[in-house]
Amino acid sequence: MLSDKPRLHQYILLVMLGAIWGSSFFLIKITLESIPPVTLTAFRLFFAFLVLVSLMFILGKRFPRNFQTWRYYVLIGITGNLLPFVLISWGELHIDSGLAAILMSVIPLTALLIAHLWTEDEKMSLPKLMGAVIGFAGVVLLVGPEALNGLGDSVLGQLAVAFASFCYGASSVFARRVGLVKLDPVVNGSAILLCASMMALPVAFIVEDPISFEPTLLSVGALLMLSVVSTAIAYIILYYLLGTVGATFTALNNYLVPVFGMVWGFLFLSESYELEAFIALAVILLGIIVTQMQAKPVKRVAAEFVVSEKTGEEI
Repeated sequence: MLSDKPRLHQYILLVMLGAIWGSSFFLIKITLESIPPVTLTAFRLFFAFLVLVSLMFILGKRFPRNFQTWRYYVLIGITGNLLPFVLISWGELHIDSGLAAILMSVIPLTALLIAHLWTEDEKMSLPKLMGAVIGFAGVVLLVGPEALNGLGDSVLGQLAVAFASFCYGASSVFARRVGLVKLDPVVNGSAILLCASMMALPVAFIVEDPISFEPTLLSVGALLMLSVVSTAIAYIILYYLLGTVGATFTALNNYLVPVFGMVWGFLFLSESYELEAFIALAVILLGIIVTQMQAKPVKRVAAEFVVSEKTGEEI
């Protein structure tokens, strides 16, 4: 059962996840300068797997031996890693990063709806819906409504990123529904990345022939950052949050992604921002706060406790 209210360290981890993934679009752009999208995806997944599996064995952890669990890992490897990574990388070749950020911010709304339909303890409520809508409006305001003018210019690129958003939201809720989030986050990340990379690598060699490329040192460095930080470390945080505070709260990090995109642009690209950007930041934070404005589910917890006594199942 999920905790009634996220704790301070979980809010900090949510912000960290937003900061990490906020750098992903920037790093993907650099990597794509000399490494094509399928190869980028395959080696990003494989290098991240090497990092996590090394950590897993250092910590003395082992992979599960249950066949059903590995079926879930394969499915999430496809829908939550391989497919969205390729779609986002390909989509960024055809649309602006601002529009991509707006399309990716649909994830919290997607997760909210799917969690309502698939789970028993993450039902939709008015504060959650209002907060998700407010957060989305803040992202549009931050990126700039003019980014929406690009809608229709590259329909396939936009659909690719939008469908990737749906895949992320659906796979996160699915991981909760089938109970994967009860397992160790490092083991989950290692197993899922193993499945995804083993599927992606052959495709990359068939479709793009990575051996023939001559990537720049900058692209290789960006790829390694994507693998170690934006994938390996991010997955440990992701699966910890999914298991403790649920998919709906965890998905809120996608409202922070463009915020940190702005921060990284300010720090590393000397970009400047107008007052509207800070207003947008306030709107996004307001949206996150509103999602947590709920009454404590005392009656529901008591009901579940009665059921657990009758069935003998642990909640």
